[in-house]
Amino acid sequence: MSSYQNGLSGGSQPRPGQSMDQTTATPIGRAAQQGAAEAMEFQLWVSQQATSLAKLKVFNTMAKTINDQQ
Repeated sequence: MSSYQNGLSGGSQPRPGQSMDQTTATPIGRAAQQGAAEAMEFQLWVSQQATSLAKLKVFNTMAKTINDQQ
């Protein structure tokens, strides 16, 4: 148990986020992070487009119903 506690007090333990710092230190890591950010932005755009399309479909159905009643 003492060796476990000694290992915890050592400065070699990684801090949270340290692996991310190492990833951004390389050009490939930066490119990977940029690609992930662009992918997330694209997913957000797709979600917004799907929401807009759903609203248009509802509006179209409502307009068709009103038009059929006249």
